[in-house]
Amino acid sequence: MRSVITRALLIAAGLVTIVFLVTAGFLVFTRAAAVAEAADQRDAAVVAAVLAVSSNADDIRGTIARTSAGAAGRLSVVLADGTRLGVGGGTPVASVGGAMVSIRPAVVPFPFGPVFGVLGISAVALAAAVWLGHRPFTPVLDALRLLASAAGRRVRLRGPQELEALAASIDEASERTAQLLAKEREMIADVSHRLRTPLAALRLDADAIGAGPVADRIRSAVSTLGHDVDRIIQALQPRECESAGTCDVASVVEARMAFWSAHAADQGRMLEVDVGEPAWVPLASDALGAVVDALLENVFRHTPAAAPVGVSVMRHAGWVTLVVEDGGTGVADPSSALHRGSSGGGSTGLGLDIARAAAEATGGTIHLERGRLGGARVRLRFGEANSHHSPASPRAWRLWRGHP
Repeated sequence: MRSVITRALLIAAGLVTIVFLVTAGFLVFTRAAAVAEAADQRDAAVVAAVLAVSSNADDIRGTIARTSAGAAGRLSVVLADGTRLGVGGGTPVASVGGAMVSIRPAVVPFPFGPVFGVLGISAVALAAAVWLGHRPFTPVLDALRLLASAAGRRVRLRGPQELEALAASIDEASERTAQLLAKEREMIADVSHRLRTPLAALRLDADAIGAGPVADRIRSAVSTLGHDVDRIIQALQPRECESAGTCDVASVVEARMAFWSAHAADQGRMLEVDVGEPAWVPLASDALGAVVDALLENVFRHTPAAAPVGVSVMRHAGWVTLVVEDGGTGVADPSSALHRGSSGGGSTGLGLDIARAAAEATGGTIHLERGRLGGARVRLRFGEANSHHSPASPRAWRLWRGHP
């Protein structure tokens, strides 16, 4: 923007300078021509005055030689008898006693000296005009720089009314975008709860109806529907999990356990829940609820009906640790299971990916290992809201039963 303003000022000031130089050159040249013409008139008057009192050729010749025009060979006198005194012809300018005084106009040289002087002054004036011309645009440039650097935050600037209006429009657009993103997150969480949770219940019911071709078709349809739901949620899930407020992990886990405990009772599973004290993390409650549902659905889907399940929450040293473990067969390759699409056991890995994204959004991590119940244990650590925590791995997980 500054270069555009500089070019505009240079063009405008340059055009003004050219007009000024042409006008000044014309005036200087006209002035020089007028001075030369006046000098010629004076020389002609001097010669005419001599002709008025004397017709002596030598006197007239001497007078011509003493004038500037005569010395330059531009002034001549033709006497009444036809005798020409001086050099050349020219235009008759006076007649005295039958004698004619003629003078040839002088060739006026172009006044390069004065013009060069004017040109130097114009160059200085041009530079000053560009420098001074930038000053009124300084508030505009500052406001534009502020607008350019205000991505993702509210813009407050003082400047021209048009830029203030533009800043207000950008703020409105940013707020609208933030609202749309929040609604998108709510929609994703709502899709997760509305589709995945009933689907898990339907899958459990399908497993309980026994054998036969009809049961197999129902189980196949439920499995296909489950994979389709996973793909939909995967397509809707943002690339980066953004926090939208804070929530109490203990309260969210207790709320989701009201649903999963009923299914555990139907299957005869032993379900241990230990949430402890309130523990706040910088995540929306819907996002954390989707994490809990995804992890427990994996347990109910990939472990035998009699396998126990444990869910625990611990708050320690600026970190909040959520553990979901089961008494199943465990995970053969925990490192690869944390990569999206390859968790093993016929799963898409979407549940672990949702959990990983939520933990990393708070600065935490996810760990998959063998738990105290004999099966897999997913250990999530979340950075506690409004709390300083060291980036080193916390020791809170060592406080769980079965660890020194």
